Amino acid sequence: MKNWLTRIAMPVTVAATAALAGIAGPAAAAPPTPNPTDPFVIQDFFGTDCPGFEVTAQLTGKSKEISQGNGGVIAISPGMTITLSANGKTLTYLITGTTHTQILPDGSREVVSVGKNLLIVPKVDGQHAEGLYYTTGNVNYALTPTGGEGRLFSGPGRVVDVCALLAP
Repeated sequence: MKNWLTRIAMPVTVAATAALAGIAGPAAAAPPTPNPTDPFVIQDFFGTDCPGFEVTAQLTGKSKEISQGNGGVIAISPGMTITLSANGKTLTYLITGTTHTQILPDGSREVVSVGKNLLIVPKVDGQHAEGLYYTTGNVNYALTPTGGEGRLFSGPGRVVDVCALLAP
């Protein structure tokens, strides 16, 4: 799994779970990983992340993951920006936040995103629509052992609904 995908914090994707699974041993920092240089459509294993339209992203900067040795990971990305385009509209965000992931005894993951982050949230029937959210400050969420949504992000951080801004 590429670090850039982990950097775009994904509260309920199998991708985030796969990226974090199997990390063990003493704390170690991976070398910075360059992000894809070509634009790409933001998708997770659940499909397109804004209802009814695709969002194209372009990343600049590098990211790094630091293993905590107990299965936990800290993902950092100093100076990273993301440009999002859809429906003739373009938004650029600084996404320099830090994401801390801790594996709990039952195999679930507790995740805290601090600073400026882009969260990908898939649709959960009867609860909420899929979407992209730019968060600033402190938000937290949980993943089930199988990568499902244990808890939707919440906390004192500020939230911007990116899909609403890019909608036709």
